[in-house]
Amino acid sequence: MADILVVDDEESICYAFKQCIRHMGHTPHLASNAKDALKIISMVDPAIIFLDNRLPGESGISFLEKIRDRHKETAVVIMTAFGNMDTAIDAVKKGAYDYLTKPVDLHQIEDITERILKPGKAEFVSAQDQSGYDFYIHEDSIIGSTDAISDIYKMIGLLTTNDVPVLIEGESGVGKELVARAIHNRSDRKNFPFVAINCGAMPENLLESELFGHEKGSFTGADTVKIGKFEYAKDGTLFLDEIGDLKFSLQIKLLRVLQEKTIVRVGGLKTIPVGSARVITATNKNLLGEMKAGRFRSDLYYRLQLITLKIPPLRERRADIPELVSHFIRKANREMGLDIKGIEKNALELLMGHHWPGNIRELENVIKRGALLSRVETIGRHNIEFAEVHGIEGKDHLSSVSISDQVRFWFEKREELFPKTDRLYSDILAVVEQTLIQKALEVCNNNQLKASDLLGMNRTTLRNKIREYDL
Repeated sequence: MADILVVDDEESICYAFKQCIRHMGHTPHLASNAKDALKIISMVDPAIIFLDNRLPGESGISFLEKIRDRHKETAVVIMTAFGNMDTAIDAVKKGAYDYLTKPVDLHQIEDITERILKPGKAEFVSAQDQSGYDFYIHEDSIIGSTDAISDIYKMIGLLTTNDVPVLIEGESGVGKELVARAIHNRSDRKNFPFVAINCGAMPENLLESELFGHEKGSFTGADTVKIGKFEYAKDGTLFLDEIGDLKFSLQIKLLRVLQEKTIVRVGGLKTIPVGSARVITATNKNLLGEMKAGRFRSDLYYRLQLITLKIPPLRERRADIPELVSHFIRKANREMGLDIKGIEKNALELLMGHHWPGNIRELENVIKRGALLSRVETIGRHNIEFAEVHGIEGKDHLSSVSISDQVRFWFEKREELFPKTDRLYSDILAVVEQTLIQKALEVCNNNQLKASDLLGMNRTTLRNKIREYDL
């Protein structure tokens, strides 16, 4: 039971809040102005204050500053019937937990109250002591302990002492450049440059200039001599990302450079020797298939690929997600000056069930956004937002890959995730049902009548399910 203060000069609003707060099992306190509110605050030290922005004689934002000075742990929710961008920004900037526009839905009040008073238990503590957390050391760290990632660690160890061509394959966002950096930073080349270039991110003529450099006056805008990436890398590592997107004409030139260890700058005639830079390539395509289809030169393919490292997508190494989340929370705390301690269990469960079309990069963005949106010390389920995915990775991809992958994962981890093995069928169906109902409620703005129509479910059944799953 908690003390909750409502500061509003409208009696009808105060009455509605009073009934709602009592229904939740908490103690309501009411005030119609700042003076009365201060008296109540000094006596009961409320856990939550719902504060109208237009009070007699004083604005809620101004009163908020007074409260924050004396009661830093109190969560203050600003309410206003005249919402605008500046007021919302000012409220959050001054330390408001949330900002609501009137008329306020009592379901919102219940949700916010539960969020503040009963944050889910953090699955792990991730950022209590950052004094020993050296971001540079972790810059090229590959996080995880699954068998697939352990195999990658072993291969990196071998490749740091064997200077052979390496092709890294994997979907976008799996961390191909991270693996390349790990090889470089742990090899004898670590004191020389690591130079990365994305072969699919620029036009052919610009990419040629980036790789091999250009002479002054070779084209419009070439006012000076430009040294290319091959020259700059010297005895370091040149990482060519998305090599599968390299145009055929540039494939020929790249092959010549790799064979002869010399380059000719764009617009130049002179042959320039380059250092013995190690070339590591990466692609999200099936390069062997591209070669067989005639889109990638076979001689270049065999020149680049002596060892192939296949980085598994995140959906195939879900057991690494908790450790990755912990790492990204620490990183977000450091980069954005936050103090997030961990993630709530139900939020972690949501992450474990996602398909992750964007892989590690998507997970980092989700955690960073969740950390920024969280108003408490943990990231909750309501702070987790996934990007909408359309096209090939949308509905068709989800139905043909994601669901089957997810069920296989649950089945493989059944002893860990579903200890009551005699209820495996019903337990897995319950997880699917809970997610489906949750999504329907979100789409319908928590309108149960609309959600029941959308799902084709009896409204009483829906209410019972909401209660059963504590949605």
